[in-house]
Amino acid sequence: MKASRSIDVLVRFSRLASEASSGGAILPLLVEAAIGDLEADGVVVVEIAEGGMAKITASRGVPEPLARWSGEADAVGSELGRHLLALSGDTFAQAHPLLLVSTGGLFGSLVLLFKKANEPTLRELQVARALADLAAVAMARASQIQKLTQANAELRASREALARTEKLRALGQMAAGVSHDLKNLLNPISMHVQIAQRALGRSDPAEASKSLDEMRAVLRRGVETVDRLRAFSRQAPEPRAQKVALTALAREAMAIARPRMSSRSGALSRLVEELEEVPTVLGRADEIVTAIVNLVVNAIDAMPDGGNVTVRTSVRDGRVCVTVADTGPGIPPEVQARVFEPFFTTKGEEGTGLGLAMVFATMQRHGGSVTLDTEPGKGASFTLSFPPSLA
Repeated sequence: MKASRSIDVLVRFSRLASEASSGGAILPLLVEAAIGDLEADGVVVVEIAEGGMAKITASRGVPEPLARWSGEADAVGSELGRHLLALSGDTFAQAHPLLLVSTGGLFGSLVLLFKKANEPTLRELQVARALADLAAVAMARASQIQKLTQANAELRASREALARTEKLRALGQMAAGVSHDLKNLLNPISMHVQIAQRALGRSDPAEASKSLDEMRAVLRRGVETVDRLRAFSRQAPEPRAQKVALTALAREAMAIARPRMSSRSGALSRLVEELEEVPTVLGRADEIVTAIVNLVVNAIDAMPDGGNVTVRTSVRDGRVCVTVADTGPGIPPEVQARVFEPFFTTKGEEGTGLGLAMVFATMQRHGGSVTLDTEPGKGASFTLSFPPSLA
């Protein structure tokens, strides 16, 4: 075989092998090159599978018993040629096995089979060795591509599973938060029922009607809160924000939270209203009311010996604010850094640790912020700060 032809054979095979995406596509190309260009009388390619077994996966010009051979991977060695010659009967007189080795990996063996009259030249064997090396490199590349494809598929599946888990975790956390909010929102209903019953007993329909109106307002906020959870579970778009009057919402929140004071044991607290008319803000009224109720309830719970809870609206540095301040013991420095963490609570089994976390999430959704100002022994003050709505 001339040198120019040898180069042509290697270049042609290299181009074809580089386009193949798997070992199963490369090995038939190797057989065709060995038969057509090296003029071997027979060719087999033994491939080592992942399980450690070796078998002939491509062949040309060999008897059927030889084409069906399989064995242990250890058989792919110096004795392979002799073993295959024995299986061929008198068909072949010479066998030249060439290992397919690349980057330390053994992929199998190319075996050239010749009749006695067609003994290969040294150049043909050198070309065959180069073909085997090129095939091994191509198989190593295909193996890496297959592993990367599999790893990518596994990574994608893991991401999807993680996304489902994260969604369920978020849904569970929100469900717990909604449960917490509903408890605060619906707490006044029992008091209004009692007031309505007493009013009816006194034949005072006006007072009873007033209590029913209060219950209707509370129930409306409760239904809106449940609707938020249902919309989240369906991944529905967020409802459109509307212009809302922060002072009116603060007053509504105080009405909802007021029964909490009479339901507590121990000294009663006093709810102080310092509300002024402030510019409207863009938001969802039910979420803002729930956030203020959470702050007022927390303030009440922080003062077992009683005190004042002041709800104040104001404008600071162009921001519209509502502040809930108490005269309780204040919050220690080690607790201040964690008050907005989900499930962090200092109330023991009575607390869920979700109230302030829900407040924080609400302000994020509204493009606002919640800040804490406190000192031990001097009470605590939480301020919700909203950007004003555009005129």
